[in-house]
Amino acid sequence: MEKSPNPTKNVGRSIILSLIICTVVYFLVAISVNSSLTISEIVKAKDYSLAEAARPAFGNYGLYFTVGIAIVATISGVIASIFAVSRMTAMLTDMKLIPHSHLGMSGSIQKHMLIYIVVIAITLTVFFDLSRIASIGAIFYLVMDMIVHWGVFKHLRKEVKANGVILISALLLDLIVLIAFLWIKATTDIFVVIISAIGIILVFAGEKWFLHWKESE
Repeated sequence: MEKSPNPTKNVGRSIILSLIICTVVYFLVAISVNSSLTISEIVKAKDYSLAEAARPAFGNYGLYFTVGIAIVATISGVIASIFAVSRMTAMLTDMKLIPHSHLGMSGSIQKHMLIYIVVIAITLTVFFDLSRIASIGAIFYLVMDMIVHWGVFKHLRKEVKANGVILISALLLDLIVLIAFLWIKATTDIFVVIISAIGIILVFAGEKWFLHWKESE
């Protein structure tokens, strides 16, 4: 595998280009759905509104094709996310930042983390519907993103030559989105907010206890 000739610039450019492409694609999808279906039909279709929007132009075959593509994309995304998270948590385990137990299993730490993550994902799927899982994940992500921005601004800004204005701007935008999202969920599904708050508190408390325990060893 060839390395990027100038990763310092090209990685950032590729991220920005990917975001632009995704924004354009989602914008075009929204236009296509809105032009094919009425608001009431979109609300009725909900999660498969894109597939329903393909029916007027291509009939049932368009519906089946869109649903099939969505299933493949979802499975690919889930598998990619699981492996990415397992690698990240394995790295954190090697850095002694999170606890780990083999529980009698053989193989590498990443394989163990892969099993743990799959078990957690299955447990969440059993107890929550997909919309609630997505909402809880969004809250966790926004909180994590804010912490990362603040950590880089406070401790690594000079070392990595990061732009402080961009970091603070990103942090404030995350905060605005988080407050708006929490307000909406508090008025429509307070259970998601409660579970997210409990989960964040447990993660913080558990991590603090683990790091304190490692330091005292």
